[in-house]
Amino acid sequence: MKDPASAEDWLSICRQHEHAAKKLCDDKRAASQGYFHAGLAVECALKAYIMRVERLNSWPSRQHRPELYTHDLRQLLTIAGIRVLHSDPQAPCWHVVLQWDRSQNYSPRPMPRKVAKSLYEAAFSADGVVTWIRQKLNSAF
Repeated sequence: MKDPASAEDWLSICRQHEHAAKKLCDDKRAASQGYFHAGLAVECALKAYIMRVERLNSWPSRQHRPELYTHDLRQLLTIAGIRVLHSDPQAPCWHVVLQWDRSQNYSPRPMPRKVAKSLYEAAFSADGVVTWIRQKLNSAF
């Protein structure tokens, strides 16, 4: 499988994960999958942001930029150069989103829908982090 070649590719994948998360977060048996997809959407949005900030023409290879090949949202936030201040309107959303851990997808225990929905809202609400990233990418960069 090829890596996304542009920020727009990452955003397209982000939208796919957003759509899956929206459908799955309300399902009692699949809420953990909704949570998983919401987190992956944030990851893809951050990778789009990194591409745009660093003015990358393509996604670097693992050999050249191994730090980009992570699912750690905190690490990607640092690489993106995004500083979250407590006074930022998105700060509460970042707090929720940065709790996401990809390995939670492998837990056999069901996840409460409330937990999955809170991550979805933190990502996609009006003050959500993906919403904020999209706005930044659409403004002057």
